[in-house]
Amino acid sequence: MAEHQHKMNWKTIAVGVFAVAITVFAFYMLHHFTENITLSDVFEDIQNTSTRQLLLAVLATLVSFAAIAFYENISVRLVAPDRVSWRTASWAGISSFAISDVAGFHILTGGALRYRIYSGKGLDISEIGQIVGLSWIAFWAGLCLLVGLAFTFDPGGIPVSSAIPSTVISVAGISVLLIFVAYFAWAMTGTRTIELHGVTIKIPGFATSLLLLGAGALDVAASIGVLYVLMPSDVVGSLGGFYVICLSAIIIGAVSHSPGGLGVYEATIILGLGATGRSDVVGALILYRIIYFLLPLIPVAMALLVMELARGRKAIANSARSIGRLSEPLVPPLVAGLAFVGGLVLLFSGSLPVGDLRHEWIKSALPLPFVESSHLLASLAGFALLVLANALLRRRESAYYLTMTLLGVGAVFALTKGLDYEEAVLLGVIFVLLLPFRSAFYRKSSESLLAVTPGWLAIIAITVAAAVWLGFFAHRHVEYSNQLWWEFTWDGSAPRFLRTSVAVVAALFVLGLNMLLNRRGSQIAPIEAVPDSVRKLVAQSADPDTTIALLGDKHFLVSEDETAFLMYGVMGGSFIAMGDPVGDPEQGAALAWKFREMADQGGYRTAFYSIGPNFLPLYLDMGLSVLKIGEKASVDIQAFTLDIPRFKSMRHANRRAVKDGLTFSIVPQADIPAILPELKEVSDAWLDIKAGSEKQFAIASFKEDYLTCFDCAVVKKDDKIIAFANILRGAEKEELSVDLMRYRPKISGVIMDFLFAQLLLQGKEEGYRWFALGAAPLSGLADHPLATSWNRVGTMIYRHGEEFYHFEGLRSYKAKFDPTWTPNYLACAGGFSVPKVLFDVTSLIAGGRLKALKK
Repeated sequence: MAEHQHKMNWKTIAVGVFAVAITVFAFYMLHHFTENITLSDVFEDIQNTSTRQLLLAVLATLVSFAAIAFYENISVRLVAPDRVSWRTASWAGISSFAISDVAGFHILTGGALRYRIYSGKGLDISEIGQIVGLSWIAFWAGLCLLVGLAFTFDPGGIPVSSAIPSTVISVAGISVLLIFVAYFAWAMTGTRTIELHGVTIKIPGFATSLLLLGAGALDVAASIGVLYVLMPSDVVGSLGGFYVICLSAIIIGAVSHSPGGLGVYEATIILGLGATGRSDVVGALILYRIIYFLLPLIPVAMALLVMELARGRKAIANSARSIGRLSEPLVPPLVAGLAFVGGLVLLFSGSLPVGDLRHEWIKSALPLPFVESSHLLASLAGFALLVLANALLRRRESAYYLTMTLLGVGAVFALTKGLDYEEAVLLGVIFVLLLPFRSAFYRKSSESLLAVTPGWLAIIAITVAAAVWLGFFAHRHVEYSNQLWWEFTWDGSAPRFLRTSVAVVAALFVLGLNMLLNRRGSQIAPIEAVPDSVRKLVAQSADPDTTIALLGDKHFLVSEDETAFLMYGVMGGSFIAMGDPVGDPEQGAALAWKFREMADQGGYRTAFYSIGPNFLPLYLDMGLSVLKIGEKASVDIQAFTLDIPRFKSMRHANRRAVKDGLTFSIVPQADIPAILPELKEVSDAWLDIKAGSEKQFAIASFKEDYLTCFDCAVVKKDDKIIAFANILRGAEKEELSVDLMRYRPKISGVIMDFLFAQLLLQGKEEGYRWFALGAAPLSGLADHPLATSWNRVGTMIYRHGEEFYHFEGLRSYKAKFDPTWTPNYLACAGGFSVPKVLFDVTSLIAGGRLKALKK
């Protein structure tokens, strides 16, 4: 079996390594900054926080999220006026920020959630992108305004004022404010728009810009105000200086890509405030995380879950089985999240000491080696759950069973290592919650469960770093020595933590090494020779496009009775069928379902490319979205003649070709081998002017064994072939076509017009009904405000993408033959899967991802 390789994304790995490195360094600095603090000190300071401080912090959080909702509404009104209600816009802004504040990668996570909300209201990708952009401009502009104000009016309170003269700081602040003044002066001159890659972007006017800036500044100020009211008064210093420190922490946390700036934000704050050794500062930072991050996240996550279930409420049947099926799309991320939480609890618990009362009970009930082993195995089980969460997202059956096993044994280990019944109950609850959803995890694959992505490995590494730091923080009172590693005593919480940390870090190292050395995808069969049954069905098909099966670059599914086949290719994360099933419709439908199941079992996206209307109901039944990707042109051969006015240009080309000494003839299939060298010269000359390489899969390429399957139309000058096209003949003389057309450059400007005109006349003489001119990509898409997002995006590309592909020119050339246009479709999963599938299709046709990126 050949293997389909997933290429390593080194850019993703580099970002992940950078995020982990910054986070690990931040936790190292935190360890240094808090070396004289104990965990009990922090808990005591949290308990001593006044009710007034907590209420003010909650109020500031509400103000911050209200400001987010406000500038989200302004952005929506500017981009899509009167199309989205203020409630929807407010919800989109609040929920996306609540999720992305915790998850990190704000544009991706927040943008994805906004797309989910706004696309349901009819907004396309470009409009949603503008809304996201305006919201982030508001946030960062507000942040810059606060920096400018702090530098200008409180230069002495800035932490670096001792190293940089206050005058310099003031000048920097004034310069920032002058930039804002200049922008507002420009905005007052009228409404502005800019064109960016064919997209018209509205620039906010004076009043709108002022509202956006004010709301952004209020959001940032209120979010920092949450921490300000929680901090001890003797630490914060001047208000301007505190805001600059917090703004710096926000920026550094965003650059690190650490989820929520975990560790990085805290280390920056403590360093900036000079609050080393202050347990009350650490307590304030923990409360800040709880109030500003966790408090909004819980209701948002619950509301999102309820909304997703409500989307399918019309399909809910009375049985629990029906409800289970309805909720299956939500199950993988939900189960993965719960498994990750279970792993997090076990891992963090392994870093903390056991309470004295529970410690005494364990001593009386269990032997010491059993407790030591339970402690180590509980943490390793937690680490394994973090790893399995990634496989659960891919619906792996083995991952589900292993997760359920680890939840069970983890609960037992939680009890035997320290009578942690809270953990055992939590793991038991997660176990019970996952029981009804076994059917959602059905994929069997030879791929290892340890095959994590670089991004997931970075998340696990950051989690492990946080657990290790927590352990060192909790055991500060312990005097570390070499002998400590080998102490096996009832009071040896610190040695147990050290041994567990080494085991978990070693497991993390093995996981990373496995990712680098064994990046494999599912096993894919090698390209096989074209089966005789496929050749027979192609010969019987009235559609000449099915001859692309003979190109020799595809996989095949053939029905048991050999009355139907389906051809496909694999690229990236997609299984891509070329065209509809060929042959008996009933058997073809069964093959399509088999193809869908095969792709799903391997965790691949399913796509049917360049399909017609006949099987559309089947693809919709599969749960796929159907997108129009262009139109195919067909000429009524029997009605074709050069003796009518609309074919005047063709008539002129015919006369010009004769004058230039061009002749047309058809070379029979049996005589093709003799002229292949000359055809190769023509093909190479044509490729030289195209500055490209041969295509494949959906477009014919120059392959000798392929060309020998057909008759060939040739144009000669002075008995030398200057152009050719292989002739595709549909059964029962229904349709005639060509797919490989090549010519020598700089000989005559009418070669191809002459060739097509002669082919049409020849087809008419032979009694064919239609001549297929092929597809015009992205033509004929609906351009209407109420059309789908894909139609509007496709129309935009069609109009403004001439630099990359001659969309309009190709359709215009085909249109002069006065053809009948029929739609051409792509069936695939909707949402963000569409651009991924389109890129995979393009890469498959181009012969690789790098080639697809070339013009």
